[in-house]
Amino acid sequence: MYISAGIIPEFWHERWRVPAVNEVEPRSRPGEFVIFTSFLDRGFTLPTSDFLCQLLAFYSIKISDLGPHSVQQIALFVALCECYLGCSPYFPLWVTIFHGRATRVSKSDQSLIPNGGIMFQVNSSETFIDMALPKKVQVQWRKFWLYATEQTRLGEVHIPQYSPEPSVPRRLNMRSLPHDKEEVVKTMRSSIQALKDAGLTAANMYNCWLARRLIPMRIWGHYMWEYRGQNDCTRSTAVEWSEDEYRKALAKSTTATFTSVDAGLQPFSQDKPAHKRWQKIANHLPPLAGKDPPDMTEGEEVDEDEDEDDGDRTESDSEARDFVRLPRGSKRGATSSLQSPPEEGAWEEKDTEETTSPPERKGPAKGPAKETEEPRPKRLRQTVLEGATELQRPLLAALDAGARVGPGVKALPTVK
Repeated sequence: MYISAGIIPEFWHERWRVPAVNEVEPRSRPGEFVIFTSFLDRGFTLPTSDFLCQLLAFYSIKISDLGPHSVQQIALFVALCECYLGCSPYFPLWVTIFHGRATRVSKSDQSLIPNGGIMFQVNSSETFIDMALPKKVQVQWRKFWLYATEQTRLGEVHIPQYSPEPSVPRRLNMRSLPHDKEEVVKTMRSSIQALKDAGLTAANMYNCWLARRLIPMRIWGHYMWEYRGQNDCTRSTAVEWSEDEYRKALAKSTTATFTSVDAGLQPFSQDKPAHKRWQKIANHLPPLAGKDPPDMTEGEEVDEDEDEDDGDRTESDSEARDFVRLPRGSKRGATSSLQSPPEEGAWEEKDTEETTSPPERKGPAKGPAKETEEPRPKRLRQTVLEGATELQRPLLAALDAGARVGPGVKALPTVK
């Protein structure tokens, strides 16, 4: 199902595998990470974006520490920034809207529970857009997973690998930002409020990526605000939804009421150009592992027993796992090709924390890059998938549309 929909690239068979029939919990191989299949319905796939990789590094967690709702929150945040604000996902905005909650094994054992131990939620005092998340996700979501690996270019942060050790999350509840970033966030929040006042709904937030067959947490050849229609190379497939199929896909992850893709505020696209107010914002990504910004403080971790009902904590219960954290305090690029060097003016590192480095990848040593060459951001590189299928999609659309949309079934029109 996920292959035919283009969510998992078929030719990447050597980079992902299904667990053995007798596996009751993940048993990864070196370098692999675990993807729960429910994540694939909520905006996650391979290859992963810079924003997601650095977000995981910032909080010192791995992708399997999240639950379906948290993955969905990240996807919707990316969609909001790109489709309605017209900018890259801006991490300082994220930390003013969301906080993380860690579920521990017990009061006596403060280890993080495995697989879904971290839940990102909208701050209690926040008047954010209602995401229309279901009260509970499917109880069985932890029983279905895949293993995957991902190659990362020199100068890019890798997605953390799976390991049997509990994660030690950090900075889940940030309370303040540097002054310059506060000013940017203030204007962004004013724009979000204006969008709400103009009628932006949860259904619009899903339509802007799900109806257009886009995947927020994947590498893109271009941003979502540059969407070019049915044959856009960043779509997972050129095949359009039938209305019945789309309603079922929405019902998997949201209680939002769907009426029409044309209802409400329409997202930016090539036909509806985004303004360029924030498109060149510097340092929009989470800081590299171990980097804390000046004047950015962390609040106390919220006790989940104080103000959250047991019935709402649906993403975490069972065993905990961790990843080998990113290297810090060493010359990046010399001993590891997995993390980018700190940029000038980057957030400073705390010297009191210790971490271990991931195992080096074997392979021929790479020479130093020329000073005039800079690697393109991962999210803006055209992938092999996009380049290979871009020419095939008009033909595939003609062949598949007839097979998937039978007589009497109304096809869902493309969101422009």
